[in-house]
Amino acid sequence: MNKVFALISFLILILGCTRKPGFELRGTVAGAPTGWIYLDEQGITSIKAVDSAEIKNDGSFLLSAFTDYPKFYNLHLGNQEIIPLLVGPEDEPVIQCHTVNFSRNYSIEGSEGSLQLKQLNDRLVGTIHKLDSIHRLIEKNPDISDREYQLLNEQFIKAIEDQRSFSIKFVLEHPNSLASLYALYQKLDDETFVFYKNRDIQLLKITGLALDTIYPQSAHVKALVTNASSLEQRLRNVRFQQMVDGAESHIPDISLPDRFGDTISLSSLKGKVILLSFWASWDKASSDFNYTLQEIYDKYHSKGLEIFQVSFDTDRNLWSRNIILDRITWINVSDLSYPNSIVAGMYNITELPTIFLIDRNHEIVQKNPPVADLASRIEELL
Repeated sequence: MNKVFALISFLILILGCTRKPGFELRGTVAGAPTGWIYLDEQGITSIKAVDSAEIKNDGSFLLSAFTDYPKFYNLHLGNQEIIPLLVGPEDEPVIQCHTVNFSRNYSIEGSEGSLQLKQLNDRLVGTIHKLDSIHRLIEKNPDISDREYQLLNEQFIKAIEDQRSFSIKFVLEHPNSLASLYALYQKLDDETFVFYKNRDIQLLKITGLALDTIYPQSAHVKALVTNASSLEQRLRNVRFQQMVDGAESHIPDISLPDRFGDTISLSSLKGKVILLSFWASWDKASSDFNYTLQEIYDKYHSKGLEIFQVSFDTDRNLWSRNIILDRITWINVSDLSYPNSIVAGMYNITELPTIFLIDRNHEIVQKNPPVADLASRIEELL
């Protein structure tokens, strides 16, 4: 009998030791006493269903997942609203949420990583709200004075820089947390990352190398390391090419500041199909043409098209305001020296708007193609 008992005890011990590491996620959903709740693992390019549970009459639920290191998860009710989580095998997360404003209206305990994601998202949502408010104020008041607009524009830029400062501080203070990786890829809108400047590549690289020593098995960390290395090499190649080619480029290079003060070069887009556009916000035909450019950009940007637009505005504030009003999301730089612009002379700009199509070999293939043929010409080049 004692031998049998010893054998059973041994088997229980072995089974206990071989149990897969993981966590249980407990919580309560207010406003939905019935229904289902789902937990998915967020991969690099895909999402994998992990567990689901029927919500009990009192709103409680229990979900679980197996993992031996922290991973990113999405908690949802089967719709588009998700609560992002970062949970590891040592965590004991408990979450309280509500069906109304599900993705924001929640609290969580027992998971430091998930708390950090909430902190990052709450801060970003606040920044986006500020930017949207400024944009709407300008849009609804097109006759505001230059001084008022200048103040709003300064607030707009400050909100972005404040967000960047917050995110940089977070990453530097949490070098060993995968939440820092999450922070590096947050966006202000569909096109603009919080970390969008060339000098941010170094921060991506440092963070990736630090996390790789702790979580070498993480696909997200591997992707960050690869991405940072690729961006660094691309920047190095562009700078080297600019140094070697100099003025011997197939077309004259343009290096001008955008509205945030960062200098962007046309040559940095080599290898892509480029629509080079010259315009001015004071020119009605230019502003009207921006609607056509928006349609072109929305349709072909994901396929490899870049728009490099040069403004000949002489008033920086007016130019910046119209970028917001026209909802310009592509590259837009300004040559405030117009009509004494060297760039205008190099490209023989005699009317606005003027556009050039540039192929992947960085050669001009057509100047001012008919608007009706613009889409088909771009498709040919792509």
